[in-house]
Amino acid sequence: MGVLIAVSDDTQFETVLTVGVQLAVGLGQELYVTHITATETASGDEQAFRDNVRESLSDVDVPVEVDLEHLSRGGLRPGTAVGKQLLEIAEDTSIEHIVIGHRSKSRLSTVREGHTGFVVAQEAAVPVTIVPDTVES
Repeated sequence: MGVLIAVSDDTQFETVLTVGVQLAVGLGQELYVTHITATETASGDEQAFRDNVRESLSDVDVPVEVDLEHLSRGGLRPGTAVGKQLLEIAEDTSIEHIVIGHRSKSRLSTVREGHTGFVVAQEAAVPVTIVPDTVES
């Protein structure tokens, strides 16, 4: 059982990690951090981002697993595909809570890309915490 934190390599990932760690520690749960990549083989930048995440979690008081996952879902809008894959990860690893960031999008971007957080919140069988980009850690 654990808390799944979905991070992207943007300026918000540290805030999302902070919220997720606080939840995991408070609930006494393991922490699973995932970053979903578009390519099957992670680039050097993606591997460096994963290593940066691992380093920032090195002193956390709960067990932590950090993974890069390949986006294996096609045919959907990118945000929707990522949301569906996060739900699959949550089911496969017995997750009890999901933490994900959210950035506001224009209507056109929402139609074109979908909203990862909305897909996860709408379809998850566990509680979901959506961290807006305006939250300060």
